[in-house]
Amino acid sequence: MDAPHAPAVVCLTADIFFLPRLADAIAQQGGAPVFAEDAEALVDAVDRTFPVLVLVDLQAAGDWAGAIQRIKNRPHSRRIPVYAYGPHVQPDALRAARAAGADHAWARSRMMKELVDVIARYLQAPVRYVDGWDDHLSGDAERGVAAFNRGEYYRQHDYFEAAWREETRPVRDLYQGILQVGVAFYLLEQDNWAGAVKMIRRGLSHLRGLPAVCQGIDLAAFRAHTEAAQRTIMELGPARTQEVDPAAYPRIELVADWPPEA
Repeated sequence: MDAPHAPAVVCLTADIFFLPRLADAIAQQGGAPVFAEDAEALVDAVDRTFPVLVLVDLQAAGDWAGAIQRIKNRPHSRRIPVYAYGPHVQPDALRAARAAGADHAWARSRMMKELVDVIARYLQAPVRYVDGWDDHLSGDAERGVAAFNRGEYYRQHDYFEAAWREETRPVRDLYQGILQVGVAFYLLEQDNWAGAVKMIRRGLSHLRGLPAVCQGIDLAAFRAHTEAAQRTIMELGPARTQEVDPAAYPRIELVADWPPEA
């Protein structure tokens, strides 16, 4: 199985002199900088890399407002934080970025000042120890794990959906995330490449930030293997879905001695 790649930060910038500073700041925090030349390329980069953060220079070419809207309006990318920045003398552009869905729209001077802290916040995000993370899996979730590992991706959906409906605590993100990853592989088996890509991203967005081990599942390994499979799927493209080796699909591993001692 491939080793996990560094998390991506996608940047749209019009300032070639600022580009090296962005690249250095991202790399120093353990991330992989990805640069887009215009607004259309920004959306494409988000779709290719599933980044942890998007930075948008409001002086860049193209319809950046439309690009922000597309990122924030789609289920698989709406959770990705978008920071827009521009000259403080152009308040209309900052307001337009907020209206398009940017999580933050700052004056360029503030972005320069807080750049390192912003990047670190998302590349080194704190773990979400949500209520229920240290509990046992529910019965339906256990059955979902078994079905997933047997490659019964359609059936695992039913089990994890039942577990998700029963669970009211935030840890239900675990069930929804795994469910959607399983659906992605079901769609891949049906030659639905676009649907598979969309669902795998949705699933990973729910799993991001949860503890490395959650309800006894080795979630760090599951995420890493899912991301590796995602890269393979993206590289092969829609015409070669049958070339994806099922042996590369992730499995759900359970740790021993769960739950942890108080």
